[in-house]
Amino acid sequence: MSSESTTQSSGQVGIRTEKVLFADPDEIFDDVQPVLGRKWHLRIVYQLLENGAMGFSALKRKMTGVSSKMLSESLDSLEDERIVERSVVSEQPVRVEYDLTERGRALEQVVTAVMNWGYEFDFGDGDS
Repeated sequence: MSSESTTQSSGQVGIRTEKVLFADPDEIFDDVQPVLGRKWHLRIVYQLLENGAMGFSALKRKMTGVSSKMLSESLDSLEDERIVERSVVSEQPVRVEYDLTERGRALEQVVTAVMNWGYEFDFGDGDS
């Protein structure tokens, strides 16, 4: 976002609805698309929010249907976007863990809002 951005609040009780003013919505949407618009990204963020730092195998077990290749590519992409950080836990055998960065943890409200919206409008029942 540009340094010229300001926010305006709607004042509704219990709902945070700050609106960014003087920002280009197309630019914002294009910039967040690589993080929010990929199939596995929010699922990875959700698992790391729920479980804390996780190894690759533990994360893969929690995510039904993801291949090792796709999980690896998604984690690499989230690392590039500074959402996830990878740390080596042991050298022999090599063991790594993935955890959210501060930037990644800031997505908690987004993940919660998406989950609540999906539940409220019956997207979680599998019939959509």
